[in-house]
Amino acid sequence: MRLTITSPTDIITLSDHYEDPHHVWAIRKDGVSGLFGTPSTRESPLERPQMSGAYWPSRLTQPSRTISLDCYIRGASTLEAARARDRINALMGQPLTLTVEDVSGLRMIDCYLTADPEPLMKRRMTAFEFALILSCPDPYWLGNLQWTRLGYASQTIPITNPGTAPTWLRFRTSGRITHLDVVYGDAEISWEGDTSSLTLDTRDMIPSAGRITADWAMPIEPGVTPITIRSDCGSLELGLRPAWR
Repeated sequence: MRLTITSPTDIITLSDHYEDPHHVWAIRKDGVSGLFGTPSTRESPLERPQMSGAYWPSRLTQPSRTISLDCYIRGASTLEAARARDRINALMGQPLTLTVEDVSGLRMIDCYLTADPEPLMKRRMTAFEFALILSCPDPYWLGNLQWTRLGYASQTIPITNPGTAPTWLRFRTSGRITHLDVVYGDAEISWEGDTSSLTLDTRDMIPSAGRITADWAMPIEPGVTPITIRSDCGSLELGLRPAWR
């Protein structure tokens, strides 16, 4: 397994194994928590007065995810260790992306550092232990963005979310477009304008041009969802990032 932490100014890679004992950037044995499970449900049953059992919650949702990493870095000199320590401390106060590569493939989650890493110096200041406590407001893991090009302007196509959690759609064009209408399940989206380049993420529904006239966007559930699209643009693409709980 390999973990990569990406900030606006740095990329730090940590592995669960290493070959060079004089240059180690590693996750300690049994040093990972919150990575492989999923946050518990926030809701609880509501007791039925004077009756057995309880009412189901109106919906089932999950809170944010917390990931803890116990790590170890060893450099070839005290200077190299000090520079590594500066890089770890610099993760504080910045938006981060944690990427995990293992037998399941590549998955990513946005997060930020919520506690002092507290580097503990070892081996005459050439190495140190530290802990990374990461808070992930969106608890779902995301895969790479996948784009599907429509063969013509208006059609109904099946879109597959291969993950286990709902995810949001994106739209982009590279040709002139004046209207876009999308329907799937209970969702209905309409856009109008006049532009030669449109990008629209249904998570925030803020188009790069034009205006939204119908905003009933919903995430795509796992599995196959038929989507009906009507537009006057023949170069429309639909994007999706698979999501996992």
